[in-house]
Amino acid sequence: MNERTTPPAIHDPELDRRVKDAGASKTVYALVTPETEAAKHAMLGNCLASPDAARRHHLEQFRDAWTGKQFALHEAFLARWMAWANPVVAIQPAGFPWRYPTAGGSEAIFHVITAYGNRARSERFDPEVHVFRGEYEGYKAYAEACGISVVEHDRADWEKVGRSLPPTALFCISQPSAIDGNVWPQANAFFDLLSAGAAKPRLLLDVTYVGSITEALASRIAADSPAVQAVAFSLSKPFGVYYDRIGGILCREAMPSLFGNQWFKNLTSLQLGLALIERHDVFDLPRRYRSVQREAAVQVGRRLGIALEPSDVTILAQASQADTSDPALAAFLRRPANHPQARLRVCLTPAMAQMIGTAGPIPGDAS
Repeated sequence: MNERTTPPAIHDPELDRRVKDAGASKTVYALVTPETEAAKHAMLGNCLASPDAARRHHLEQFRDAWTGKQFALHEAFLARWMAWANPVVAIQPAGFPWRYPTAGGSEAIFHVITAYGNRARSERFDPEVHVFRGEYEGYKAYAEACGISVVEHDRADWEKVGRSLPPTALFCISQPSAIDGNVWPQANAFFDLLSAGAAKPRLLLDVTYVGSITEALASRIAADSPAVQAVAFSLSKPFGVYYDRIGGILCREAMPSLFGNQWFKNLTSLQLGLALIERHDVFDLPRRYRSVQREAAVQVGRRLGIALEPSDVTILAQASQADTSDPALAAFLRRPANHPQARLRVCLTPAMAQMIGTAGPIPGDAS
């Protein structure tokens, strides 16, 4: 039996502990809500000896695999997600005929990057993954693991980047942005520049935070831009289901390495994902927990001595460099890390979980 080992510290241990003691974290963690657990209760039923209707439906999904009936679940989930995200994401389903269920967003991102590397070898060009500094760390980690060079840019230079990006490069971007937890206003204009500069789509669009903002955008995220080759999504952050691994990817062209996901998928996760987006529209939970986010930002900011303000994404908050007199803490929370003018970003999940009662163990039956 493998013994559990203590993983090495990713961040400065002292500062990491200080931030967590204040009810926040540098790493973004999903917030489990009562609504998350209510959907699981409803989906799984509560009678083991003689299954009730909910549990019977859940169990019967796994039977009769030879009939191919299990295809219906991922197809229904992906179609329903597009409709659910429609108030925020502009996407024409016909433009993305290849759709695959994935274990959260990370699996989808990894397969796009590896497929890009394979194409570079086949077509004999040098692959480069481009990102903005401070973006989701997974883009760089996956690219480097595949032996692909990573080029980072300041987001302030987006117009220059959009006009000069090599035509064979792959650009990875999140919207709403992982850099600061806000909707990036220039994203669609950036997509337009990328569309004009190459004959083929060359943008991986990661919409992991869709479902975590409270208001409709002035312009929806242009997933239907000709620059976009694939749209990756996840329910981890919107619904607090990180460890249920519920996600998918929509592609303009077939992704052969994901073909097997039509069979090798988690039916329980897909059923839960479908239940969650049926129960709550794309703005529902962020609006319910916006006041909790605001109060958590006040409490955490007071403990850390930082004037925090809520980000667009409900579990995040931010501050400017001038909002703290502690240079070590500012450097720890700054994103991008080495940019002296960058804003500070924290995740409020620990404090918010305490406030709504989903931190710690579930109380046992008093009887």
